[in-house]
Amino acid sequence: MNGVKRGLFSNEAGSGSAPCAAAAAACDDPVKMGFVQALGVLIDTVVICSCTAFLMLLVPQDLTAGLSGMDLLQTAMQYHLGGFGTVFIAATLALFSFSTFLGVLYYARGNVAYLCGDNWWSQTVYKLIALVMLLIGGLQAYTVVWDLGDVGIGLMTIFNMIALYPLSGEAMDALNDYEKRKSCNNANTPPHPSRMEAGAAGYFVPFSPVPEWRPS
Repeated sequence: MNGVKRGLFSNEAGSGSAPCAAAAAACDDPVKMGFVQALGVLIDTVVICSCTAFLMLLVPQDLTAGLSGMDLLQTAMQYHLGGFGTVFIAATLALFSFSTFLGVLYYARGNVAYLCGDNWWSQTVYKLIALVMLLIGGLQAYTVVWDLGDVGIGLMTIFNMIALYPLSGEAMDALNDYEKRKSCNNANTPPHPSRMEAGAAGYFVPFSPVPEWRPS
């Protein structure tokens, strides 16, 4: 269970937060951006988290007995890199926390603007609430912060998966269309604007190999 919680926290797959960043990126095809997001799951969880685990497993057990969390990681880094390892982890954690907070603020700002309108009062109230939560989180024990984060991401994932199920058909239509264009050597050609209009399937209209269209 702890592995599931940490894995979901690292890659946010299925929680509905990462698409906020993907939607703001410049890309000529939604399927390509989907592939990039899937690659992010591999890098975040399989590569980075595995490297962290191996760093801890390669430390003698007598040095890590009874340790957990950040104490365990800092002890492992100090064993491998000396004093530099402890400083490196502290600086990395500070940058990670700051960038995560900015990213979450960006995600939430768009959601607040969608629900309440992009006006001064809603954005001001939202920013004040965010600052209060930041202060409370900084004063609480890290175990409380982790538990609250796990509950929040878990609830986000449950509701998001319920919403994703009706959209799965459109996602598969987009993937099949991309594969058809790739088989016709048109993978780098973005879908024709007429194919991206709302059709019988909702948002997506399947690809037809003729006539070929290229952006001007």
